[in-house]
Amino acid sequence: MRRIIPILLSVSLVFCLQFSVSNSAQAQDTVRMTLDSCLRYAYEHNLTVRTAVLGHESAEVNLRGAKLRFLPTISASASQGWDWSSTGGSGSNTQYGINGSLPLFNGLANLRNLQHSKVSSQQSKMRVRQAENSIGVQIVKAYLTIMMNNERLAFQQEVLKTSRQQQLEGELKYNVGRILESDYMLLAANYTSAQSDIDNTCITISDNISTLNDLLYNTGDTLITIMPMDDTLRAASRTIPDFDSVMAQTMRTMPDWQISEMGVKLAEINVDMARSAFIPSVSLNAGYGGGWLPAITEPSSSFSDNSHMTLGVNIPILNSGSSYTQLKQSKIALQEAELQHQQDLIDIASMIEDVYIALRQALNRFRASEALMEAYKASYDIYVIKYAEGAVTTVELLQQQDRYLSALNDYLQSKYSYILAEKQLDIFTGKM
Repeated sequence: MRRIIPILLSVSLVFCLQFSVSNSAQAQDTVRMTLDSCLRYAYEHNLTVRTAVLGHESAEVNLRGAKLRFLPTISASASQGWDWSSTGGSGSNTQYGINGSLPLFNGLANLRNLQHSKVSSQQSKMRVRQAENSIGVQIVKAYLTIMMNNERLAFQQEVLKTSRQQQLEGELKYNVGRILESDYMLLAANYTSAQSDIDNTCITISDNISTLNDLLYNTGDTLITIMPMDDTLRAASRTIPDFDSVMAQTMRTMPDWQISEMGVKLAEINVDMARSAFIPSVSLNAGYGGGWLPAITEPSSSFSDNSHMTLGVNIPILNSGSSYTQLKQSKIALQEAELQHQQDLIDIASMIEDVYIALRQALNRFRASEALMEAYKASYDIYVIKYAEGAVTTVELLQQQDRYLSALNDYLQSKYSYILAEKQLDIFTGKM
């Protein structure tokens, strides 16, 4: 049975893809993608990730600007003028100059600004990873939902084939009086129900393919089909790492932790920047200029030049309390950031714990449902044989079929719930 599942999955996926694109234009290109290739594609094309990347680039520009603020500012000027006298004389004047200013000390404001820009750049880089993780989890959910329903579809198509055969055989038996009309009606209704189940499963697959396309930012020029996953997954072979090691790993790799810590660091720097407003600043200014003065009455113009250097000290005394207000506000913002950091730690730890618990519970259900599904499958196969021999009634056969399909659905749900929780932890711990 397990050897034919990959083939059935491929056939089912093609069937549902035809269903999903039946009313759309023919795609220009078709790309088959695994889960890993979906993630890589999304990290490059997804709009949320690209927006985060632009935010990081902007922070890098601000960082370069903060470094340049330590350099002097230099400007140059030049002018040309003409003069005319009422007595008929005329002349011209030419002026040029160059000036420079160098902040020797400005209350450490430039240094604090550089520190702030560095942390902001690091935080924006972590936000890119945070966006990738968020999109990655959504892609895993959509991808696994497609895989789960595609695997369900493979079994449903088997049931449909069997139900159709049973209906045809039941019609023959009913025509010769071997079964009651009610039994034949049950067989016909069972076949109709099997068709409806397939249709609903295809709708679910189509909807999640659309979701996956949105996450990948596939504009429609390319038809993306996903490759079936390895079907050798067995519950008995799966193990779960201990919670402490998982939590320690996420604290080292999960960007949410670092973003929260950097938020506190930025608030601390803002307090230091507000204190800089109370500290005197020292600057050095220098310049050189010259030119030819107008010579209306003289036979020629005269040249003169000059240079200057100024050491200035600016001492803040009173500015209507704005510096004091800014300092108080920055201290309050720091307290808020510290409280938010504590709340972030609680929320992130709680989220990791929830995923870890879901992983353990899903594995327990996976183990139990796997054994139960295999048992009901074996029992159902026997009932099919007995029904053909006339040893069981139609009602008994359909009851056993319902039990098998219910066990199969539980198995698929627990299996892919386990895979989802496992992949989420892989993303949070930096393994994906």
